[in-house]
Amino acid sequence: MASSDPIDLREKDQHVLAAWRLMFEKEYLAEITDLKGMEMSVFGFEIQHEVLARDNFLKTEFHLDPARTLSVGDKVLKEQFDQNGVLARPVVRVVNLSDNYHRTIEELRMRDRDKLLTIDVKMVHAFHPYGWLKTAVYQCKDCDKVTDVPQRRARERESPRVCRACLEKSFEGIETLDLPLTNFHPRPNFRMLADESYYEDVQDVSMHQITYNNDHHLIHCNSNFELIGTLSDDLVGEVEPSTFMRVNGILRVQPIPTRTFAKDTRRLLSIDVISIEPLPIKDGK
Repeated sequence: MASSDPIDLREKDQHVLAAWRLMFEKEYLAEITDLKGMEMSVFGFEIQHEVLARDNFLKTEFHLDPARTLSVGDKVLKEQFDQNGVLARPVVRVVNLSDNYHRTIEELRMRDRDKLLTIDVKMVHAFHPYGWLKTAVYQCKDCDKVTDVPQRRARERESPRVCRACLEKSFEGIETLDLPLTNFHPRPNFRMLADESYYEDVQDVSMHQITYNNDHHLIHCNSNFELIGTLSDDLVGEVEPSTFMRVNGILRVQPIPTRTFAKDTRRLLSIDVISIEPLPIKDGK
């Protein structure tokens, strides 16, 4: 299906886009069509990892760069929703990751950052939801050109340094081959468009590693190691303390909350949750 509103992506992402589109149309079109007329602000659409992995290229990209691959998938799925009259912003939720991704909290290290993983846990605490500025939109005060600047959670807000359109206009008719650009320091001249910027709902949860037998009887809950996870969008408010979950996500490195100076180099591991699956654990206590 061709989109009436083409998705603007970098050239190297076009193959990822095509792979997602083919998978949705081949494997999930019936499910998407069944959602016609549904009105929700955000909808988590589950994708089986086994189905995704049938495309070797998409499987590899999801393994190497899961965040970027999922971002492209969200855009393609939104295109599919629009074409089929589904009035919701979709979020791709990949579930049932293969056993190769199963890890335990105590074995995670800084060298594992940005890797996909699956852990079986007991939820300890669900903190109060909050929002953060995920994409800031700026407008040049001189030419009105609009620029999107992706942000990082729990970091200082970033803004554009120079308007490329104005910079190119400044050099029109000037020979720049031998121009000493080290002496040229353009000043940023932007305003942030708060109403146009994108804010994401998130919620932090804490979790402990669990082990259980083949009959799903709980053997041990290890409270010596605690990991913080971050839920987003449709997952916010969906987790209750003392429940057992399989958490699929991307391991991240965050500044310690108690840092006392801006350039503190100490870091903690956390997980950006991409999907959750309830576990039928039987706790004999």
